[in-house]
Formats: sequence, C-alpha cells, structure tokens
Amino acid sequence: MLQWVSWTETARFHSPLHNGNLDEQIIEVRQDPLTGHQSIYNTALEGKASILFPATDQNYLEERAAATKATCFLCDGKWRSMTPSYPKDFIPQGRLLQGEAVLFPNLFPLSAYHAVVMVGNKHYRPLNDFPEDLLADALTLAVDFVRICAEKTPNIPFFTINANYLFPAGASVTHPHLQILGATQPGTHHRLLLNTSRNYKNLTGVRYWDELVASERQENQRYIAQIDETHWMAAYSPMGVNEILAVFSNTPSFLQWKDTHIRAAARGLSRVLSSYHALGFSTFNFSCFSGPLRQDDGSFTCVLRIIVRQNVTPHYRTDDYYFQKLLQNEIMIVRPEKLAEHMRGFF
Repeated sequence: MLQWVSWTETARFHSPLHNGNLDEQIIEVRQDPLTGHQSIYNTALEGKASILFPATDQNYLEERAAATKATCFLCDGKWRSMTPSYPKDFIPQGRLLQGEAVLFPNLFPLSAYHAVVMVGNKHYRPLNDFPEDLLADALTLAVDFVRICAEKTPNIPFFTINANYLFPAGASVTHPHLQILGATQPGTHHRLLLNTSRNYKNLTGVRYWDELVASERQENQRYIAQIDETHWMAAYSPMGVNEILAVFSNTPSFLQWKDTHIRAAARGLSRVLSSYHALGFSTFNFSCFSGPLRQDDGSFTCVLRIIVRQNVTPHYRTDDYYFQKLLQNEIMIVRPEKLAEHMRGFF
C-alpha cells in the first residue's frame, strides 16, 4: 500500500526580525513513497519566495539573448555547417529533421549516444512560447532516434530525453534544445527509479506508478489532469523547485510511444511551461525516463520530471548547493497542493 510519509520539526531561536523575541518555525519534511527522497518546507517562507528566487530581470534576459544570437551556431541556418553529423550507415542523411526541429550528435558526448535536438528557429523563447506543435516535432525526432539506436545497437538499452533551458539551468547555449542520452547502464537516478520500482512490484504485486496515479486521482490534492495516456501531477516530495511529474500509463519504454504519447507529452509540457511563466519563472530542466528497451518486467512505465531553476538576473545565485548536491534533499518554495491548484488553470 502506497504511504504518504511526512513529519514536522520545530526550530526555536531569538530573531532580530521579531525584536529579539523567541521565534518558533515549523519545518515540514516529506518523503517520496518510492525512493525515500526528502523535501523540506518551512512555513516561514510563505510569501517570501523572492528571498530564494529573485524575479526574472526581463531586460537583462533579452539583452543576453540578443548578445548571444550573432554567435549562435543554431541560428539562421548555421546548424547546417556548424553541427556534427552521424555516419551514413547510422543515419543516411547525417541528421534528422522534422518541421523546425533538427537532431544531430553532441560534439562532446556524455554517453555512447548523446544527441541534441534544436527546438525551432527562434534563439530565445519565454516559457509561454513553446507551442505544442513545435515540442511534438522535437519529441518525434527524439523518439525516432531512440528507435534507430535500438535497431542498430540493442546492447544499449537505457535512454532519457532531457532539457536545460537558459544558463541558470545549465544550458551552454541560449537557443532551445533537447538532449537524448543512451547508455549501456542507467544513470544514478534512473537506476534508483528502476530498482525501487522493481522492489515495489516484487513486494506488493502491483506497479508503483499505477498505484501512484490511482491514489493521486482519488485524493485530488496534487493531481492536475489526464492527457490521453499521460497523468500530470505535482510531485509529493519534489526533486526540484515546483516539480511536475507525468506518468505514461502502460508504456514500459520509448519504443512503445505512439503519436498520441508524443502529442500528450508536448501538450503537457507546453501547458506546464506556460504555467511556470505565469508564476514569473524563466528557466527549467526536464528529464523523461524510459524503462530498458525491449525489456519489461511489469514494474516500470515512462515518467517525466520537470522543474524550474533559478531565474535569470545579472548576479543570480545558484539554487543547487550542498543541500541538493550532497545531501540530496530539496527545498519547497510552494506547497505541491497549491502548485497543482495553479497548474489546473492551464490544462
């Protein structure tokens, strides 16, 4: 049976913000039902998110976007001569094209397969300008690439589809893009998801992700919407700020994705990004995890996590420090239940 684990702790000290009087702050700790990941919420931060997340400096952002456009290797068709291409025996035309999306190899790969997808011709997009059709074209190329890899090298079964947008989120280029990783072994969090999902199925006889969807729908506190085979919800114990989790029902790997899965993912992502924009955010990361290709023990189904990162300001502070990197905990600046309520207005 799925368990929502949480507890509170109390911090007591004399605060200069209260004329030296004794202050008590209640800290809520949540634990992910599958992985045990902890997220922490301090009620004293209600209404004070700007302390951790200063507002986007739109003028600075547009200035940086304009300054980087002239040297962008993706803009104005420069990708045709300035991006690498695959060998003809792998992809005959060297790259994959769909609408305004283009897939090509990463010049400095981090795994056996590491492809990049240029997401449209525009160099910079605010988060409310990621149309569903454009994202569907980009995701189509990502899934087509996975299928090619599966056919050519079946010994490389572990794939993720990922994105960094803008420099506070780790992007080295401003131009919107995706990254697809394929490796012989899953990455750290990917492995944790697969192993804990398998353990849960062995222990309970049911797939965790099915139980999660059913429980979230019934409680209707963090559940946002269903789009075809996908279910969108605010994560109970988020791995990053304002995490939205999407579960692809009965879809063990990317090889099972049909046009409906791609369209559902694109529509959900477009709406989540528009919702982030309405909250004043300007950057994001997402990762979509597949089960091992052509292997299905009934314990896993594709899942997607999307989070915001620090906003673009001239001297932005990183939102990722010892607490996240080494202790592997996360701070919530908005309660997931409140985030879900906001998101429903965009679905």
